[in-house]
Amino acid sequence: MTGLSAAEREQWRASVAAVAARCAAGGQWDALFDLGVAETGLEDLAVAIEECGAIPAAAPLLGHMFGVRALHHASASPERDRLLAAAIGGRHRVALVLPEGFALEGGAADTFVVAGPEPAIVAAHAVARRALSTLDHTRPLWRVESPEPAALPELLRAELAALVAADSVGGARAVLEGAVQYARQRRQFGRPIGSFQAVKHRLADVSSLVDGAGAALGYALRRLDAGAPDAVLAASVAKLAAVDAYRASAEAAIQTYGGIGFTWEHPAHIYLKRAHTNGQLAGGAALHLALVADRAGIGPRT
Repeated sequence: MTGLSAAEREQWRASVAAVAARCAAGGQWDALFDLGVAETGLEDLAVAIEECGAIPAAAPLLGHMFGVRALHHASASPERDRLLAAAIGGRHRVALVLPEGFALEGGAADTFVVAGPEPAIVAAHAVARRALSTLDHTRPLWRVESPEPAALPELLRAELAALVAADSVGGARAVLEGAVQYARQRRQFGRPIGSFQAVKHRLADVSSLVDGAGAALGYALRRLDAGAPDAVLAASVAKLAAVDAYRASAEAAIQTYGGIGFTWEHPAHIYLKRAHTNGQLAGGAALHLALVADRAGIGPRT
């Protein structure tokens, strides 16, 4: 499934959102892969990742797609082709061992793809792995004792950064929409709190950040799908913008909710933790800022 029209993409978004919500309620995610989310181009895949990012549940799609995208960059071989076909169908779970030595969703992986100029394929039963204690309990990270991972190829890192940006935009929109709805309904001093300047201006400012991040993401995805020369730069810009918007949205939501926003039972804290986690996946802010500065010719003066 590639090259969807705008109307078809909105239908695709609605279908993924409905299936993801059902999967989250039941804790089983096979139906999501049955939709064919892993068979799409990056732009359509990002729609699915956005919708999963909007749900404060442990959706396995992002971690699995890290592995699938890495397999796309591995040299063709009978083993790689067989594994890629099984992974795209969701019958076989793959996870990418990042340069830092950990894998997102590594506990569910049947096969690990180890980062490097030529990604290595390692059966999960052949290596030791252990769960890490992390900030975001819905995004399990696993330390994998695999062959020493190396730096990600530039284009693969850009693709992963764009997928993280998509997850961030989806989460930012969801947590912001929840806060706006609450501000409309919660009354104080006889009027909705959203009518107070301090509340509505904060939410309006964050809304503009989220819209800008969505625009940057859309551009990056189109450039990546087209193999454009500025695709890597666009992906870095999108990730920086999306993660900043995500953090700002989650923080503004917690402020808007007041006391309930700080409770374990409310999902606002999940979005905030996920925003900080996303800031480190596929390269932190320092790496992407340096890349943007280098590509834009605005590095430090000598």
